[in-house]
Amino acid sequence: MVYVSNVSRLINKRLGVEPSDFYNKLENVLSTQVSAFKVNIALGYELVSKTDPDDTRYFYPNLANTYVFNKPVAINSKADIRKKVISEIRSMELADKLNYPSSGYKLKAITAFKIFVYHRDHALGDSEAVIPKVIRENKHVINFPKTNNKCVFHCIAWHTFQSTKKDPRRIQAQVKEAFKRYCSFKGIKYTLSLFRSFKPIDLLQLDEVEDCFELGINVYSMVVASGNVECIRRSDKGYGGMDILSHENHALYIKNIDMLQSNSERNTITAYEVFNQEY
Repeated sequence: MVYVSNVSRLINKRLGVEPSDFYNKLENVLSTQVSAFKVNIALGYELVSKTDPDDTRYFYPNLANTYVFNKPVAINSKADIRKKVISEIRSMELADKLNYPSSGYKLKAITAFKIFVYHRDHALGDSEAVIPKVIRENKHVINFPKTNNKCVFHCIAWHTFQSTKKDPRRIQAQVKEAFKRYCSFKGIKYTLSLFRSFKPIDLLQLDEVEDCFELGINVYSMVVASGNVECIRRSDKGYGGMDILSHENHALYIKNIDMLQSNSERNTITAYEVFNQEY
């Protein structure tokens, strides 16, 4: 699904409107999204001939001509909005992002913009996800059985449960307590029916989950073929951190991210050596 915010506002200082209008509108649109998404921005602009001030050309905001980013930017947390979008655009020379019919024209004004939001399906809670052997048997990852859409709460319960004898198969009581705490934080009345029918948590909702449990949540993904592990969501909260692995919309607990990434690097090196052997 693509959401388009069509904003025809002047954003050029020379025409009397502050660029802050552009950034405020952009941030307002993006911050109201409730699920993970990708975003790009198209610019509308007017060119003027370098030799004839009466010769002008106008270009409407269109991704085919005037995209700000070479590809849509993935937003996986509220912090990404400022870090990946606002700050990046502020550091750009937007005039360099525009198309010119010839070198005989120069930018007169950037006059309008459109915000393109591409909604994604990245909710964590798919109990039916098939976990490949390379992840399932990894000693640095815990895959909880029968999570029933609450794999994120399983990860939180495991991380916060202080016991030397805790068992991944026997933490339902702790999962339920974590869920009750989340309900209280959200102002929702806890019921057993709600607990059983709870929907998966979208990646973008992890911001409020972090505040509820005062826990920074970093999310990683793994390329199964290579074993390569990369961070797709890094918490900017000042809380203690927890690392989870997202695979096929299912969350698994990472016991030691350094060791998991170290194994990933060794697998990559081994594969490289195999492909570069001479026969």
